[in-house]
Amino acid sequence: MSIQHISHGSTQGYQVRVGPRHASLTKFFAVRKYGGMRKALARARAAEVELQKLAVPTTPREGARLVAQVNNTSGVVGIRPRYVLFSEHPYLYFVASWSDNGKARSTGYSAERHGKLGALTMAMERREKATGVKYDLTPKQALNRMKSLLSAR
Repeated sequence: MSIQHISHGSTQGYQVRVGPRHASLTKFFAVRKYGGMRKALARARAAEVELQKLAVPTTPREGARLVAQVNNTSGVVGIRPRYVLFSEHPYLYFVASWSDNGKARSTGYSAERHGKLGALTMAMERREKATGVKYDLTPKQALNRMKSLLSAR
């Protein structure tokens, strides 16, 4: 997916993007400049090979994420609250997410059925079991971190 077709107004061509997200190398190949769609695409493919030689190699992540990212609003790694709307009434679920050999996995627990604390506890336990990484906070502390997200509904 490093070559994308760009068609915006009078601008048409192929953009090559190689490398990790914040250090990517990009180059644009205009259809007019290179004499047609096929020629521009051929030049883009050739440039992709050259840019991959220059780009910083990416390293795959080993194991589960341990520290919350900046954009994590729940404050708990791998656990998020989710509201599902059934017949105009929102139901709260706590969703645990993890990666299993590179494949994304997730499961949710209903706060309606298990209670807020019970559903959160089950989600945290399921993620701990799947990743092998223990949380350094209790479910009650995690629930307090999510108070602002839960009171909005």
